[in-house]
Amino acid sequence: MADHDEILNIGGTGTALGGMKLLADAYMQSHPDIKVVVLPSLGSSGGIKALLANRIDFALSSRDLKDAERAEGVTATEYARTPVVFSTHEETAADNITLEELPQIYNGENATWPDGSDLRLIMRPPSESDMKLLASLSPQMEKALEAALGRSDLLVAVNDQDNATALEKVRGSLGLSTLAQITTENRGLKILSFDGQQGSVESLKDGKYGHAKVLYLVTKPVQSELVSDFLTFMRSEEGAAILGASGHLVPAAPIESGG
Repeated sequence: MADHDEILNIGGTGTALGGMKLLADAYMQSHPDIKVVVLPSLGSSGGIKALLANRIDFALSSRDLKDAERAEGVTATEYARTPVVFSTHEETAADNITLEELPQIYNGENATWPDGSDLRLIMRPPSESDMKLLASLSPQMEKALEAALGRSDLLVAVNDQDNATALEKVRGSLGLSTLAQITTENRGLKILSFDGQQGSVESLKDGKYGHAKVLYLVTKPVQSELVSDFLTFMRSEEGAAILGASGHLVPAAPIESGG
């Protein structure tokens, strides 16, 4: 006889995995006959592809659905938001970064921290939402980011976990991560305030901090009883408390994305 009567497989964007593991652990405490498997990072697109191929039971995405994906019949529902934050090696002698400084850093004009130590940018592929967020900050930043993406001397992290690891290990690092990933994975990173504002759940909620990543559940129109039960747990008071205590801003009710 198997150790577990049922197995629930979940996969998708790396930034959501830590929070989902906390939910999975809590769910399994009260459902010992069920095993919840949170797979290593598949990325948003990889998670949706795995769902459509019936390899996982539901997917986690940090972007809304594309038209072709929506045409396959899946639905994306926002279940949380988390602040996107500038992060660095824990020994970096800085606590804040400003919008004024960023273009000079990304176009290569400034390669040092205020104390004179080397500043090492950690980049993501151009299609990543982190890069799109950076480009949206200002016209100057958009141009600087184009220059950075054309440089061959910068480290490029393919997924969220590789990105966080590089930020941890490279002295003088600078890059983007999320509060949820840093918190749930116990990452040894220093989170910098941005223009003097700390990226927290509270500052996101009250509108003082406007840079966030939306996290979506991607599901099929017909769900198994197990999937429905786990999603009910996610949306329960206990599930919301778990997410809320680990860097997530949870909406009062699930928000289904538009067409």
